[in-house]
Amino acid sequence: MKNDLKSLVKKKYGEIARKAKTQNRSSCCGGAGCCDQPDYVDFSDDYTGIEGYQSEADLGLGCGLPAEYAGIRKGDHVLDLGPGAGNDCFVARALVGEEGWVAGLDFTEAMIEIARNHLEKAGYRNIDFIQGDIEAIPLRDSVFDVVISN
Repeated sequence: MKNDLKSLVKKKYGEIARKAKTQNRSSCCGGAGCCDQPDYVDFSDDYTGIEGYQSEADLGLGCGLPAEYAGIRKGDHVLDLGPGAGNDCFVARALVGEEGWVAGLDFTEAMIEIARNHLEKAGYRNIDFIQGDIEAIPLRDSVFDVVISN
């Protein structure tokens, strides 16, 4: 059952990864007709004025600005759980500067591929996008100063 659920999540987020931001924002879970509740886009925060923001890496799925409130400092090592296309990683990278490092851990292959494409265009050397499961993080312990997730 647990693996079935994970497979479904991977499939859905793979579909979301290939949609435009406007399509993703059309409902609370990235697809028309999937939610019967109010539109949760009202809870989304606006990244446009934040240093590091990359509009192409913003899929419109977030519900807050985790890097803004996490107390990230220059030189920190930051782990973003479920980075999607990488937007919060790029914002965190602006906060840690050249001295720091940001890793995004996502288990959806399509999201990692898109995030890596955005990273390649940006040319940053201190961000990594890693495919893996947050229930078995494939990284060493005690490496990160801050963990964020959106």
